[in-house]
Amino acid sequence: MYSIEEVRKNYKRFPDAKIENIARNESKGLRREILNVLKDEIIRRQLNLSLISWIDAETKSFEGLERKNLIQKIQYQHCPKCLEKTKLFGFETHTVKSFLIGTSSSRDEQILCASCGKTAKLNAIVITFFAGWWSGKGFLLTPFTILKDALNFLFIDKISDRILNAFVDDRTGSFRRYGTDDSVLTRLIQWKNNSDDNSSSYE
Repeated sequence: MYSIEEVRKNYKRFPDAKIENIARNESKGLRREILNVLKDEIIRRQLNLSLISWIDAETKSFEGLERKNLIQKIQYQHCPKCLEKTKLFGFETHTVKSFLIGTSSSRDEQILCASCGKTAKLNAIVITFFAGWWSGKGFLLTPFTILKDALNFLFIDKISDRILNAFVDDRTGSFRRYGTDDSVLTRLIQWKNNSDDNSSSYE
């Protein structure tokens, strides 16, 4: 582990773009004393002071009752799919598609009502069942993926808790800066459901 002085020397050597990138995208994982070094460097270089505001927002995590209340508020937004105002859950789906020369697999997370989420899971299972077998790797992945998604129906609440807590952690900065009004929550839920953060691979 680098000492604070070593970190300070390294930061002084970084170009402005690197410092800005650390502030915007990596500050959440830094130790408090390193955050202070980063803020000092932003001030020394006379960079945009909004970077410091962003660091403060990103690193002020939601804990305890505040986190519980935020998750409950997220859960009782309108479903972004059917627009019904009912309890929302975090759903995870897996899809395998195979071709003679390759296989693609994807993992998606969405925040939806129970009905829309279960439909999305069933659709993923159907797609995998019909499109997953047509390569050597797909032949091996398909039954495992179908079984996994089918078994996950038994753990909807547990999986939902994990996804919703990760959502709060990932968007802490946005919640701190823009608030937790219904309009903000709706936009961030839609952003998550439509984002490219969900993982996929092709081999």
